[in-house]
Amino acid sequence: MKRKQLAPHIHADQSAAERYLYVLVALLPAFFGAVFYFGVRVLILAAVSMFCFFVSDYLIFEKLYPELPFHVDYSSLVSGLLLVLMIPASTSFWAVILAALFGSVLVKQAFGGAGTNVFNPAFAARAFLEFACPLQMTAKELPFKGLWNFSSLLTGKPGKGAVATQLPSLNWLDILSGRMVGMAGVTSIVLLFFGLLILMERKLIRYEISIAYFATIVIGYIPFYWDQLRFYQFFTWMSLGGIMLVGIFALNDCTTTPMDPKGRIVFGFGTGVLTLVLYRFANSSYAMVFPILMMNMTTPIFDRYIRPRVFSKASWFREVKE
Repeated sequence: MKRKQLAPHIHADQSAAERYLYVLVALLPAFFGAVFYFGVRVLILAAVSMFCFFVSDYLIFEKLYPELPFHVDYSSLVSGLLLVLMIPASTSFWAVILAALFGSVLVKQAFGGAGTNVFNPAFAARAFLEFACPLQMTAKELPFKGLWNFSSLLTGKPGKGAVATQLPSLNWLDILSGRMVGMAGVTSIVLLFFGLLILMERKLIRYEISIAYFATIVIGYIPFYWDQLRFYQFFTWMSLGGIMLVGIFALNDCTTTPMDPKGRIVFGFGTGVLTLVLYRFANSSYAMVFPILMMNMTTPIFDRYIRPRVFSKASWFREVKE
């Protein structure tokens, strides 16, 4: 007999803890790349973020639901690591603490904990930092230049010798490996692709939503960026914008994306369109996190009206006799 597990993973072969653990492993290549390029500060920020997510999850759950057992499902560790990958390496640790508490308490536990939250906690925490600490969210530090600048953990500012006064010229190796000015762990296409392979091997990828998203991004890039239509520019844009991180990890979150394949296709398409619009016509720093959060709001609608038909019923809705 299989042990009961928390929704939405009750029909999966793995338990919720196993699934989140595999996602955590899939994030490690990008995380190790961030530590390699920007130093041990990224490791410290990740430890602080994951600790705050886990402890706040535990304390709030014990306070709100004392009659229920607390399940260690590693979702808090995944959220904590994701958050650090989406911020500059020069971010202060107190900003990370505030963001982790916001994502854990207000975004996840206030809605009932893992499996019941409407918004992705890591992306909501990153959006919080965009408004609470906008200056710290501007990536200015060159790779390998601030490896030993631990003062940024307190000040939230990169070292003077590490600031990029102008964007350096990039080659294909820089673009694919992520050796460029940007967020700590979203710029490496190759390392994120290794994470994709891990998720595919563990069957944690829902292909409809990721394919719809990437197809929308690739096809939509042509009309949106007709004036700079070059492969070099396209892959640079993909690296700096966190497109790979969103398509691989955020769109495959079972809780905040639709259950039905048709709903997931629409979700992926909508996320891609919003990403293109925000990058082209709005603040590009919003384009990584806000399309996900905006589409997260539609997930309950998709799950309400776009569902598989129940056996022997004409539609999902139960027939009620008067």
